[in-house]
Amino acid sequence: MKLSYARVIVAMLTSLLLCGLGFPRIAGAAASGSRIWQKLQQNALLDAYFPDATREVAEPLVRASGGQWQGVQINGAYRSGWLNLYTVDADRLESDAVLADAGVDNFTRENLQGGALTQVDTGIVFLNTAAWKRLAAATYLTQYKIQPDLTAALAYVDAVGLAATRKYWDESTLSLDTPQNQRVGWLLRGAAAFVLAHEMGHMRIDDVASDPAPAKLPSNLTQRQKDERNACPEALLPEFRQRQQIERSADLAAVGLLGKQCSIGNDGQLRHAINMLGTSWYFLAAMSDKLLQMGRNSSSPTIARALRMKIGPELYERVVAARAAANPKGAVKSAYPSTHPPDTERMRAIETALQSTPCGGGNLDSSGAQMLEMFRLQMCRSLIGQGDEQ
Repeated sequence: MKLSYARVIVAMLTSLLLCGLGFPRIAGAAASGSRIWQKLQQNALLDAYFPDATREVAEPLVRASGGQWQGVQINGAYRSGWLNLYTVDADRLESDAVLADAGVDNFTRENLQGGALTQVDTGIVFLNTAAWKRLAAATYLTQYKIQPDLTAALAYVDAVGLAATRKYWDESTLSLDTPQNQRVGWLLRGAAAFVLAHEMGHMRIDDVASDPAPAKLPSNLTQRQKDERNACPEALLPEFRQRQQIERSADLAAVGLLGKQCSIGNDGQLRHAINMLGTSWYFLAAMSDKLLQMGRNSSSPTIARALRMKIGPELYERVVAARAAANPKGAVKSAYPSTHPPDTERMRAIETALQSTPCGGGNLDSSGAQMLEMFRLQMCRSLIGQGDEQ
């Protein structure tokens, strides 16, 4: 299945920007892991959403790890040496300190909104079912042609809420045997495989050295240039450059797991194709969310007009205008958060790395992101060049 409107989103991002803008550590892991599981139970955070499908995604990835994990454990008592997955509903979180006394101080709604969070020392991956239900509902809306594309579908789910869209993400609905549901399942499984492989990648990489070099920046930046710097890793502070390098390394470690899937089991070739399709879908969703965030964080009439056309005036008013940031951080910053490399860069790096794996790149296609990436590079060269001249 071709994601024909992926290029539309990338082109839109480009035009909007142009217009205005290792191994798990085992010391104390068992005790900490057990406390985490108990806390999740005590706070009623565990949410068994498609547990069998989750296992079917996770087990081949573990098999590709070369024995790093003995098996997959989902929502049960913590097991040392296993990949421990806990599917949690972040919408139930009443405090950011729920797991603090268990050694997890970043277990927050914000950190879980991307769909997953890893606790490297224990080998635990938290999968946020609220995020996956949102994506499932939006995917259903696109495959049944209820919404025209993924951006509008995500906006619709945000406008009415998960409770009102339950019929689109509920297991009983998605388990019906229809061609549309089959495509929904492929896209979600593939997206989950990439996200989980990335989180497992964090547990397979060595410590990433910090980059002590100061940020390359000209003096006397304009407000627009201060926003533009967020698209340029070399213009960020050293701690953010290190964070981005960690994410790049986790992506490449994920490629090592995904690139072996075609040779695992009798359905390996199909699984690999689904994983590539879902990886593209994941990044399409990420870019769609960034479009919405750009609208909430910019006063540009061009961006407002483009988003009104993209998702419709009613959804625009409900999910963009009504949620506009009181202190906008800028459209570029919304599209390029400092914690992760640019999506376009990640896509191209993943596609390139996959070509050297036994399975190849398959259906993964980052060509639609090339224009946006070209613009980003040109913008950064211009910005950094001013600093070099000074």
